[in-house]
Amino acid sequence: MAKVGREIIKMDVDELIAELNKGVAAELHDAFRYLVLSKMASGPQSGEVVELFAQTAQDEWNHLGLLIDRILQLGGRPITRPADAEKHTYVPYKDPPQDPTDLKQMIEDSLEGERAAIRYWAGLYEKTITADPVTARLAADGIADEVSDEDNLERLIEGLDKS
Repeated sequence: MAKVGREIIKMDVDELIAELNKGVAAELHDAFRYLVLSKMASGPQSGEVVELFAQTAQDEWNHLGLLIDRILQLGGRPITRPADAEKHTYVPYKDPPQDPTDLKQMIEDSLEGERAAIRYWAGLYEKTITADPVTARLAADGIADEVSDEDNLERLIEGLDKS
């Protein structure tokens, strides 16, 4: 735990840790979901979709690690059981569609998740911009990543619609 790093935070640190754990839970779901989607997506237009889902799974896993690191720096405890993610997350887990060729539904559902993530990271940024510069920087980077993911998914769905 970073003692002085915790002391300089101008907000309730336990509330901040709880907020960070919401992100841990959501990113855990997202990383898992994108990995599953990358393995199950099929059909003639699935190549680019599979690649994006696989890369996004890795990106979400990275976000998860950064959130866990920050919680530990603050002397907190990240959620440690994947089964606990559902009760901590800011967005419910969305099952993949039954039809592995329904790429449009996979992307639309993923867009919902990315938009929820943008809102989460933006809220975290707003809460910490004057209270905790380390978490604010993490949140700003999270916003940028999720906005990029949203843009990539929107472009993919436009490409599917044109086909």
